[in-house]
Amino acid sequence: MKTGEEWTSVGLGWTTWVALVFLGFCYLLKLAIQRLRPSPVPASPEKLSPTSTCSVNITNEELQYFMEVLGESGNGDEQAWEEVLEKKSDTVAYSAKRRDPKDGGATEYLSVTVFENCSTKLLRDFYMDSDFRAGWDRTLIQHRQLEVCQVTGTEVGHMVKKFPMMMGREYVLAWRIWEGDDQSYYCVLKACEHPDAPRQSNYKRVDTYVSGWRIRKVPGRDACEVKMVHQEDMGMHREMAKMAFRRGIWSFIQKMDLHLRQYAKHQSHFDQGVNAVSLAHKVPLAMKETFPTSELVPEVVEQIVTQASTSGRPVSKSQSKRRLARGLLLLGGALFFTQGSASLGAKIAAVCIVNRAIRPHGSSTNVFHRVAGRF
Repeated sequence: MKTGEEWTSVGLGWTTWVALVFLGFCYLLKLAIQRLRPSPVPASPEKLSPTSTCSVNITNEELQYFMEVLGESGNGDEQAWEEVLEKKSDTVAYSAKRRDPKDGGATEYLSVTVFENCSTKLLRDFYMDSDFRAGWDRTLIQHRQLEVCQVTGTEVGHMVKKFPMMMGREYVLAWRIWEGDDQSYYCVLKACEHPDAPRQSNYKRVDTYVSGWRIRKVPGRDACEVKMVHQEDMGMHREMAKMAFRRGIWSFIQKMDLHLRQYAKHQSHFDQGVNAVSLAHKVPLAMKETFPTSELVPEVVEQIVTQASTSGRPVSKSQSKRRLARGLLLLGGALFFTQGSASLGAKIAAVCIVNRAIRPHGSSTNVFHRVAGRF
């Protein structure tokens, strides 16, 4: 016969196992609920009630500093940009530079894209119309407007992007648009927090995101230029992110150009809603005098466009797909090694994959960091 102490020991053992099973069941139930929870439906403009104040604002001072960055008007001691690539076709030309901040932050990119046969207004609406973009950009799986300030025109939105072999990335961004007198447009964007978009465990929140662009006409031609500065930390290894950008950006630009032509035929009333576009302010007069908005397009872009019209064949669609698939395959292998293990062997394997990806192409503080600090 078992003594009282033995019965107590047996009871405690069973109680422990029951508790563990119960906790495991609760954890699995929580995961199941998260998977079954429906995605939030994008809020339509007519259902929103824009407020006169906003929890996040983008100021004219931020625009002024951003215009300095776009103009590359450093004082001579700034970190130089490194050429990444130059591509062209009959209807679009693209060039990009990059630099790594000295403080170890995310890589900064400075790009110029020239679209033939389009207006600045069309290009502005195309860039800002998330509903249309969700139809062709497969990485954008969710988007919704959170808040609009009718005083400043600042808009806040939430979006989720899904990339191959990676956890979905969640963004909460604020943006604001200004209009110049010469049919030019400026936009500044930055990551922020909002009470209506709490962090979700099944997505990785992107906290470092500072970006902006300028759209303007190309003098003497039926074409428009988009000059963009962008810094984003998606939580990827720096070299992995560089390789993914270099391998995939031109295919994405070509896809964007294709759907821009379709958007031109699309009867869009995007600027008639309550959003940053319809509430855009004019560029302040003092900034127009300091940063003329009618300055010439950079010579490098003119050279790309000239070469596109005189020589060189655009990359075929099949070649573009093969290059993108190869890049994604190599990226997936590198992510497998780096995310799955922190061992020295895994890191060496990842480096080998990166070198293999980059070698065929012969690829041989900073201003924007200060912008991020001010934001």
